[in-house]
Parts: sequence; structure tokens; C-alpha cells
Amino acid sequence: MNRMRATSFADAEDLRRYNRAISSGRTSQQALEVGDNGLGAWGKSTVAGTGPCVALSPHTAGFSRGRLVRVFFGEKSVDADVRDIGPENVIDLNPDAVAELGLKPPLDVMVDWIWL
Repeated sequence: MNRMRATSFADAEDLRRYNRAISSGRTSQQALEVGDNGLGAWGKSTVAGTGPCVALSPHTAGFSRGRLVRVFFGEKSVDADVRDIGPENVIDLNPDAVAELGLKPPLDVMVDWIWL
């Protein structure tokens, strides 16, 4: 079992920040520094309604694209696939994963998780 800080990504405000940055002339890479475009590292959607998914650092032991994880928060859990690359020592949860855990974005909590 891994204990890690969980944050949220690809929620409505994250998408708005990305789109505002693009509208103001920033590059996609610059916009990703302030928001999210709703597409994972391999082009698969991460927005609400596309199913639970996570982003993890590729340096995480066992990391591979599409691999399944089970995330635990209190008495709730959610199974999600790895669709994006995230920061070190953080598991990013998309809106569907956040909702299944009974949480609301923006998120910054400690969770437990395992590879399936």
C-alpha cells in the first residue's frame, strides 16, 4: 500500500485556466503550467464523464500507461487507470475519481493506493 498526497486535475476550473492562458497567447506548454487541457499524456480524455483516471510520475515504481490503481480515502475506494503523467510524489485524480471518493475539487488530501 502506498500513502501519497492526492490532488485533482482536469476539473472545470483547471480547464478554464488552461483556456484563458491559450486565449491570452500562451503556448500549450505554458498553459499546462497553470491549467489542464483535459487530455492525458497519450491523448485520452481525462475530463468528467470519461471514467476515473489518475496521473502519476513515470518514476513511480511499477508505472505504466493504462495500468490500474485502486485509491482509498476513508471508507471509499475507486479503481482508475493511469492516463497522464503527474508530478513526483503526488497522485492526481480526475473529476470522476474525485467524485467516487466523495470529494470535491480542488483537492489536496492524503490517500492510500495500490496497483491492481
